[in-house]
Amino acid sequence: MEPIVERIAVGVDIGQRQDPTAVVVCEVQRRDYVLGRSGRPAGGAFHFVSRHVERLPLGTTYPAIVDRLVQIHNGLMDKRNGKRVRYWLDATGVGQPVVDLLHAAGLRAYLTPVYLTGTDRAVLEDGQLRLGKALLVSRLQVLLQAGLIHLPQTAEAKALVDELLIYEIRINDNAHAQFGAFKIGQHDDLATALGLACWNDPTRKGVFVG
Repeated sequence: MEPIVERIAVGVDIGQRQDPTAVVVCEVQRRDYVLGRSGRPAGGAFHFVSRHVERLPLGTTYPAIVDRLVQIHNGLMDKRNGKRVRYWLDATGVGQPVVDLLHAAGLRAYLTPVYLTGTDRAVLEDGQLRLGKALLVSRLQVLLQAGLIHLPQTAEAKALVDELLIYEIRINDNAHAQFGAFKIGQHDDLATALGLACWNDPTRKGVFVG
């Protein structure tokens, strides 16, 4: 049977002075399902099919980032065919001001700000997700190894694959885990955006929104 698009999930890693902003748009597709007596799909596996991977130029201002996200949003709304759209935005380093700009631009109803923490927990409260980076990374690795993530054949997607290949987990002197691209000149913004887009999993009760 044909895959069923359950949701459209957008992961956004807002860049700072030394890091670009990255955006990954995924269709959350149910595959290998069966139809129950009611005719509704049951079981199967959720695949994350990336339809858009983009890295904005380094130094792009926050208002310009918001403008670009609004452009992407308008395009998604035109093509969503009734499917829900949800944005998971890493607001860890930029805080509430950027979230406020997105709310003012009309994305409040679609947006979940995400604050990455050093824990291994995910807590959704008051419309905000506090997500352990370890949990985000481990889930991304599991999905990749299971073949549940599908990327387009584009230069940006190749850059994303390169990021994933050099993505590391290190333990610092205080016995705390650190995650990211530690090689000089490397970034992990696309990998983080992909992880956020793939977090939008209909099977995770209490975390999934939409």
